[in-house]
Amino acid sequence: MNAHVKSLISTFVLAIALVLVMVVLPQTLGLGRTGFDSADILKQWFFYIGPGIAFLLGVLLLFGLEYVIRAGDATYGSGVAFASQGELPGASIFKRLGLFQIFLGSLIIFGIIFSVVTYTNPQLTFTGTYFLKQQFTVVDSLLFSAGLIPSSENLGAAFLIALSIVLIRSWARNGNWGKGNFVALCYLLIPAAVGLIGIANHTLRYAGSDVALLTVFLFWTLGALITLLTGSFIPFFVMHLLNNLFLDLHRFFSSDIVIWYIGIALGVALILYLILYVFRKRRKD
Repeated sequence: MNAHVKSLISTFVLAIALVLVMVVLPQTLGLGRTGFDSADILKQWFFYIGPGIAFLLGVLLLFGLEYVIRAGDATYGSGVAFASQGELPGASIFKRLGLFQIFLGSLIIFGIIFSVVTYTNPQLTFTGTYFLKQQFTVVDSLLFSAGLIPSSENLGAAFLIALSIVLIRSWARNGNWGKGNFVALCYLLIPAAVGLIGIANHTLRYAGSDVALLTVFLFWTLGALITLLTGSFIPFFVMHLLNNLFLDLHRFFSSDIVIWYIGIALGVALILYLILYVFRKRRKD
């Protein structure tokens, strides 16, 4: 399959998956479990869903602009770090990874990291979650917030990253820069910009804590770096999702029970990854 057609398919598959996670899942819970009877839940739904959809459409428009006008540019690439693994300014090593493989790998890596961090130092948090006073059952609450909040917030970062790449790429073409200068400027400017946006999005929540805001800045800056390096929306999204989810699990359930369930889930994910992408590849070779 042509690389650009593959990129097009991957982008729309990821967009559809995000609609399911960000829109369909929370809406189904809100209506089916009567969660929208609570004004707080309904407000949260409208607060996140509108910007999330707008940011997703913005990313798709930027991807379409680069795809139609400049696809196949050997010097600067045409990806927007959404579903273009290995495309500039990302590292080419990630080009061989598909959407599900990078999702599964991210799930394992960040699952291990956040399970250790959350349950060895439960007071440490990288980016806070907002807890509603009235929400369905505990499981409904976890699914509702996990689907809605990280998707919407990360799509805001994805739009900023995509827009910045498009602008820097246009600037580089007009100035006839070398590839290295284009990549370097992306890595110098974009992570810091996303970190500042992360602070802006959390200032209302953490206005009284400089330490918390610095933590948020570092978290979002690191997320942007990972997004640029991989060329994919998925790792930072999984990183954000698991951070929020593990904090919620720690507050809602007994630590011993949760550790067992997390361990089993990570074990299953690891076995699945080995079967699909290690053992099967060896048999083909």
